[in-house]
Amino acid sequence: MQNTPHEDSSPEAAIEKIIRKRLFGHNPEECEDFDLNKLLPFASALSSADYMMKHMSHARQFETASDLHHAMLERASDNGLYLEFGVYSGWSINLIAERKQHQTIFGFDSFQGLPEKWRDGYDAGHFARDDLPEVRSNVQLIKGWFDHTLPLFLDHVSSIPVSYLHVDCDMYSSTVTIFNNLRKNIVPGSIIVFDEYFNYPYWEQHEFKAFQEYISSSGQKYKYIGVVPRHQQVAVQILG
Repeated sequence: MQNTPHEDSSPEAAIEKIIRKRLFGHNPEECEDFDLNKLLPFASALSSADYMMKHMSHARQFETASDLHHAMLERASDNGLYLEFGVYSGWSINLIAERKQHQTIFGFDSFQGLPEKWRDGYDAGHFARDDLPEVRSNVQLIKGWFDHTLPLFLDHVSSIPVSYLHVDCDMYSSTVTIFNNLRKNIVPGSIIVFDEYFNYPYWEQHEFKAFQEYISSSGQKYKYIGVVPRHQQVAVQILG
């Protein structure tokens, strides 16, 4: 871009200049190639926006994950399992437990962090903690890797349907384990809230991918009922 004697001083031009400097460095006009890592969030936001426009036109929009959970918990049946996978600090499971004080909320987590690298900045072991989080009295924590703890848990509740499932485990492999084991418990009416469904680099390879594969293999139908456009959370309800 060459400067002219009368350089554009409009707000739009100023914004463009800021963006170009942010992405391409101090001399954006001289840039011949780009730092792709800086472009990834923009690319993932655009692909997520495209998916949202095509598939979530009837989903209710929320400002925060808390708002989404509150609304989805109002819709969830009291006759079923309340499960969270990926507890970490206990923030979300305590929110669920506070709203559903007469339910036992089961929280699954190894507390050893991610089993493998998720994406840049989130290597194996990220989110590990030495102690268990403080949780409300109606929360039961189940410590261990999902592929070990979930089958044992289901031995005792195999006939009980899932009412509310919070998937907050980030990774494809962990999410696949959840759906492989809960196949008989996820029924029409089950509500599933994903914490990292889209709107981040490589989102198509993790919770989103695992859920779409589950839907394809199970033959179930679903609808999007909630989304947080400014972040990554999405809620679905199983139809049949």
